[in-house]
Amino acid sequence: MIFDTNIAMALKNSSGEYKICEFTIFEIESMQTVFPSIDVKVHKGNEIVIVVKCSLCGEKHFYYYDINELLKRNMVIGGCEQLALPIFLIGKNHKVIEKVIEYRKNIKKIYTLIQEKW
Repeated sequence: MIFDTNIAMALKNSSGEYKICEFTIFEIESMQTVFPSIDVKVHKGNEIVIVVKCSLCGEKHFYYYDINELLKRNMVIGGCEQLALPIFLIGKNHKVIEKVIEYRKNIKKIYTLIQEKW
């Protein structure tokens, strides 16, 4: 069985915008160079531990994923446990990018609606 090891991660910053980074599963521990608020470790050779300093509540959140499951899924969404809002997306490149584009379009529509009301 051949796995596509290319994945993308989108992380929400303090202003609510997502920054996207594409990499391979073998480069996952180097994500903190792109996202300083993230710490990623491979644990037991088959588990990824992601620690995120949340841009929404300021606390650290811990996420544990099986590498094989992460590669099989289209996308995983990690959220703030305090506010129940998504803070990162990780998964297949095209799925993560599609979701971020959809999010940006929705934010733009909301902003336009607010502008029209005022």
